[in-house]
Amino acid sequence: MTDPIRPTPSSNNWSRFGAWRDQRLARLSALAGWLADSSLDPGLWREPLAELERRLQRDQAQLAFVAELSRGKSELINALFFGSSGQRVLPAGAGRTTMCPLEIYSEPGQSGVLRLLPIETRAESRLLSDWKSRLQEWQEHSFAADDAVAMSRALQRLCDTIRVPLAKARELGLHLDEEQPDSPRSPDEQVEIPRWRHALLSIEHPLLAQGISVLDTPGLNALGAEPELTLSLIPSAAAVVFLLGADAGVTRSDLQLWTEHIGAAGRERSFVVLNKIDMLWDPLRSSAEVQAQIRRQCESVAQTLQVPLSRVFALSAHKGLLARIHGDDTLLQRSGLPQLEAALGECADRERREWLDGSWRATLLDTRQRLERDIDARVRQSDEQRLELEALRGKSKQAVAALLQRANAERHEFDAALGLVQAVQAINTRQLTQVAELLDASRALLRLENLRRQLRSSLLKTGLRTALSEACDEFGLCMNRAESLLEENQSMLAGACIRLNNEFAFSVPLPKALRLDGARLDLEAMRADYMRFAGAVQWLRLQSTAYADRVLLSAQARLRAIQERAVADAEHWNRAALASLQAQTRERRRSVRRRLANLQQVAQADGELTLRIEQLRERSGQLRDLRKQLRNRFELALPGAEALPAAA
Repeated sequence: MTDPIRPTPSSNNWSRFGAWRDQRLARLSALAGWLADSSLDPGLWREPLAELERRLQRDQAQLAFVAELSRGKSELINALFFGSSGQRVLPAGAGRTTMCPLEIYSEPGQSGVLRLLPIETRAESRLLSDWKSRLQEWQEHSFAADDAVAMSRALQRLCDTIRVPLAKARELGLHLDEEQPDSPRSPDEQVEIPRWRHALLSIEHPLLAQGISVLDTPGLNALGAEPELTLSLIPSAAAVVFLLGADAGVTRSDLQLWTEHIGAAGRERSFVVLNKIDMLWDPLRSSAEVQAQIRRQCESVAQTLQVPLSRVFALSAHKGLLARIHGDDTLLQRSGLPQLEAALGECADRERREWLDGSWRATLLDTRQRLERDIDARVRQSDEQRLELEALRGKSKQAVAALLQRANAERHEFDAALGLVQAVQAINTRQLTQVAELLDASRALLRLENLRRQLRSSLLKTGLRTALSEACDEFGLCMNRAESLLEENQSMLAGACIRLNNEFAFSVPLPKALRLDGARLDLEAMRADYMRFAGAVQWLRLQSTAYADRVLLSAQARLRAIQERAVADAEHWNRAALASLQAQTRERRRSVRRRLANLQQVAQADGELTLRIEQLRERSGQLRDLRKQLRNRFELALPGAEALPAAA
């Protein structure tokens, strides 16, 4: 049995995010615990802090490795993640290697499991995301979590193939005629295709446990046959590692893969790897000459793919893995692997951290502001009641009775304010329901569903690009109408807040404007991805009913996700807009009751006046101390920009 998988020394670059996340979660837990023990209204802080915790806990960064066959993707993953195991884990090297997409991740309670989805499932109208919820349909192979040999043996199944008639291969989207246009073949001819459609590998791994996952994709043919990879998994990746051969540079099939399956948006998140530079290590040339040749190749690749030269890395995955296995630091540095690893670590750590940090800071600052405003309102009410009682010193019982009568009148005024608040909430509930109805994507989804039905019986599959574009337009109009109603809702809430502040001495902040920018950007990205994908190069594949069906199913799933995001954004904005109003209403009700109780006790018993004044003075002091503690507690949870922990 080999040693358990552990991070190699240089791979500590990857692990800094985990330490940062654990630190943030601990600070958040401490803040939430202190707030729970305080007298502050949970309606002002519980939900935003819980959402921050959920966001930190579920954050994932997927690294997608994309290349044509025999470029060394699996070997690079071995070198980056499994060098400490003492052997090659993923199938790599000469001959057949990984034949289907593979996702590698860490799932608590599910380590040491390889799941394989049969290729025949492509004939069914169901997405990969649907199959992932039906794990009983997958072949499962288990192995000891700390046994790299057993894991490597199980992963050999990724190389499995089967022989099927050519017609069956075409039905599954494989072995299309455009690959050999000059060689007509009989539909009954047997051809070799991958046995598995997709693979899931769950293992114990310190880096994967920190929210990093790996997507290893096969070559152009397999990627083209699985639209969900191009239209969902790769676009959602935090970084795309695109591999080329250092000797050949960018070939025609490489460029086709880059253009069709990564695109302009993916280019911004891509790291281009010129692998197998050891093939250029010519002992008849000087080191300077070899490096100059490698640099020229990098510059040529950067220009061809239109990426910054700083994102092109020349390395030898094979030599890097060999160096890791044997502990050869000299060979490791010469392999070029640490430079790519550092760049990916920066992407997985700093960029994720900065993305989360923006919402973290905004949420905590907004929450602190609301809580401080609530405390200030309570201090003001306490001070006003104390001054009111101090004015009664030496006054007659009649003065106390008159003040009590006025307090009762103000209670009736509060009842009127409460009526306004309840009316505002009722109107707001109706409008929010209307917003959700306007954000209904059913018409756009129906357009795609109708095309699905039509294509099943059509000999020629046409109209897909038009239907996709019109579906995006349809839902874009839904968002426009929803935003108009949200603007009306904001105006209504703002008017109510102004009236409550002016007439009833509330101090409710005016609600901020909401634009559904996040959902709109997602919609535009969806349009661009599908318009690029459903172009002329995919025309032949789209003539397959099952393939066209999967494209439309993936579009429907993505559109539903955008709709859900838009509705969630509107609901979150609405809760935030009402939180201060609801909290101040609750506190005002308590304040009115306390004031009446104080005055009634002063009217009924001698000596109560001084006691009540002291209690109110003490209460104001406690609230001012609470405000200071609040600011200090939030400062602990919201420090200035931190430096990342130094890499070992």
